[in-house]
Amino acid sequence: MKTVGDLASDYMEWGKYAQAEALYTQTLEIQKRVLGPDNPDTAETKYNMGCLEAQRGDKDRAITLLRDAVDHGLAPYIDLGMAKDTDLTSLHNDPRFAALVAHAKQRAAAAPNSK
Repeated sequence: MKTVGDLASDYMEWGKYAQAEALYTQTLEIQKRVLGPDNPDTAETKYNMGCLEAQRGDKDRAITLLRDAVDHGLAPYIDLGMAKDTDLTSLHNDPRFAALVAHAKQRAAAAPNSK
């Protein structure tokens, strides 16, 4: 059974960005209320929204969402894979993205379950 987040990812993959954004926003509002702002699932939705904005070409918003995800509970395996995420290719030449990747790797290394 697909979740709303899964459907949002499908829409993003199909280039239906407005529909994906609406579903991600709905999912994020529910997760913040039910799980809290620092829950890994909430952070992953923010990360996915950052990927969506990167694909749309809004680098500023993408970086903001990705940093928020990293700073609020993103799972270490996602932190460590960010540099190779093909959804973020448009950010690869942005020095802010390089700094964010370094920050994400530091947070992942410091995570209690990463050792």
